[in-house]
Amino acid sequence: MNKPVRTATADLYIGYANFIVTDWSGSCPDMELAYVNGLVGSDFNGALVLTGITDGPVTVTVQLLDTAPDSVELDDWDDVAEVSVESEDGELIAHDLAADPPPEFSDLAHAGPGTYRLRVHARGRDIAPHLNIQEPVENYLLSVWPAPEAPDVVYKQSDERGQEYRAELRPRPSRRARQA
Repeated sequence: MNKPVRTATADLYIGYANFIVTDWSGSCPDMELAYVNGLVGSDFNGALVLTGITDGPVTVTVQLLDTAPDSVELDDWDDVAEVSVESEDGELIAHDLAADPPPEFSDLAHAGPGTYRLRVHARGRDIAPHLNIQEPVENYLLSVWPAPEAPDVVYKQSDERGQEYRAELRPRPSRRARQA
């Protein structure tokens, strides 16, 4: 059984319906990449996780592993997807661009600089979508382990908020086609 090196849970304040996983000195990843699977996307800047709420706290658990988890937890989660993320500085952190991260979320790049897999589990994104809230209603599990870059993997897509994000990428018919 692959036991976590470290596990921590804290409330993370988010804005603009997302939070990011980047090196502290990194820039914001391209938001549109997360719309592909409706949950998480990554580029050379890091990863971006889409939330249901627009503004407020979400509860996040980080689980640092030496190798990939033995199995994928699906039963208690609405959406689960996995991406590769690069840490040039070895200072990978889950945070909102406008707020300092909880100290529990420092050093997600626990094996130093390099490439990691980030598996994101989400639940509760349909409880208060598009709202500003005061108390957390959404939960996220971020499992992180060193691994070579690999294609994105989607394990589960069942919430309506993720469907909304994915629909935003679909080409819309032109005005002329709608009138026909």
